[in-house]
Amino acid sequence: MNEITMRESKILYPSPVLSQYIKYYWVLKTDEVEPVMVQTIPSGCVHLVFHRGENLNIQSNGLQPKNFIRGQFSTYGSLISEGNIDMIAVIFHPLGLNPFVRCSMSELYNHYIDVEDLEDIELNHLKRNISVEPAVETCIRLIERFLMQRLVDANCNDQRTQHAICQIINQPQIDVNTLAESACLGYRQFKRVFTNYVGMSPKEYYRVVRFQRALYLLQNHPGMEFVDLAYSCGFYDSSHLVKDFKEFTGCSPTQYLSSRSPYSTFFSEDCRLNVIKSHSRA
Repeated sequence: MNEITMRESKILYPSPVLSQYIKYYWVLKTDEVEPVMVQTIPSGCVHLVFHRGENLNIQSNGLQPKNFIRGQFSTYGSLISEGNIDMIAVIFHPLGLNPFVRCSMSELYNHYIDVEDLEDIELNHLKRNISVEPAVETCIRLIERFLMQRLVDANCNDQRTQHAICQIINQPQIDVNTLAESACLGYRQFKRVFTNYVGMSPKEYYRVVRFQRALYLLQNHPGMEFVDLAYSCGFYDSSHLVKDFKEFTGCSPTQYLSSRSPYSTFFSEDCRLNVIKSHSRA
């Protein structure tokens, strides 16, 4: 498969006020003749994407909306770009989108939600303005103005969930009961609050972050043995690591590494397309 012809790919960072909500903005423009296949895997973050090129085709779900929110995913998929890509993606921290949309994160679970389907007048107005504005910096200012107008103070459940996420990130091995106790909530109540704010259950989210940690270690230590990788990431053994890889990517770690370079979108500070090295179109 041909290399992607980049016209522009850059990372822009949010204003200080929004930095606790937004990880970064990713601007991507390509000049493509041949379709490009990109694998989508559970990332642990939620994305708001404004796409100004042609539609993207997700193999399993038909046409992807041009402007969409990608919720938390627990499964893998394949995305094919049909033509040039011209997009601005807002990459939110795990809880970052909550203050800005009028729905529970659990409603976005395993879905690409068309911005228009949210029936949000101001968000649709933002989408239209971005579609006709050629200057990326102006588009970012429009996005930040929209978000600043919706800022609200975090409540206690938001703070509890944020603390739980920090524990999951910093402790490779931790169970849900420990997270619930730390949040001063019963197991069922904690699970309900976490799922509402994050978009998936705490156990699912822990597995996604653990998987992303494995990708990050492979990214930085390419020759790492799977037994050491499993231990470092909190897996019981290497067979559990293989099981999660198959669930989240559709292949074993060995097959995954033979077809693409490992890259964690959760732990890395930049952003890359996870392009499959070779494929055949149906």
